[in-house]
Amino acid sequence: MNRSDLEEEIGRLLNDPNHTKWTTGDLRDRIEFAQTEVQALTGAVKTKESLTPVAETFEVQVNANVIDVTRVTLTESDGTVNILTGRSREDLDFYRPNWKNENSGKPEEFSWDASNRNIILVPKPSSAYAVASGLDVWEVRIPTSLAADSSEPFDANALMKPYHMSIVHWVVAQCFMDDGTPTALAKSKFHVSGNINSPGEYEKELRKINAKFTSPTSIPARIKWAPQGGRLGGGRWPSKSYPLG
Repeated sequence: MNRSDLEEEIGRLLNDPNHTKWTTGDLRDRIEFAQTEVQALTGAVKTKESLTPVAETFEVQVNANVIDVTRVTLTESDGTVNILTGRSREDLDFYRPNWKNENSGKPEEFSWDASNRNIILVPKPSSAYAVASGLDVWEVRIPTSLAADSSEPFDANALMKPYHMSIVHWVVAQCFMDDGTPTALAKSKFHVSGNINSPGEYEKELRKINAKFTSPTSIPARIKWAPQGGRLGGGRWPSKSYPLG
């Protein structure tokens, strides 16, 4: 659906096909809110941004529209790619309390400072690791505004086309809330229940999006397991992993 299609479908569900009660201007504002909320709740569409770390500096600023960061890699001057471990600021302070005082070197971990739109690299990069466009950041961004009738939501991402109705249900629910009557509020709750455990049509769409983008069909889900403690290797004594010793 493009913006015009969204407006038509919303008008049909509201029994206001000519947009007499809810103007296209009202609907467009709500369409923008809706696509932003869907993207924020699901993180479905990822954008990769290449940044340049600054030597002796922890922070690297990201795009102004970033609302979450899911993955960061650091490429060295010889082309070696390192996957950085993500930690919350609280984890950094707890598990690596001296991180601010560490000498610069090769970054191993990162933390996402959402308030200031910064990636914090730990340890801070030395000049050897301040490689131009060497930091690749996978981001969840606020979708581009739908500027024209032909504009498609979610930055026209093809994988999101089946889920455009999530926007429709969100907007329809908001419009029914304008009336405030028991009947209108019941209709609003049909579209958006506000409870993921008792979903309305909107929450059902969110579930489908999360299922699709959390477990892509090309990557089967599996339980990840790594041996620990006595299971790390064999020895002369029996163990769970090596019962015969």
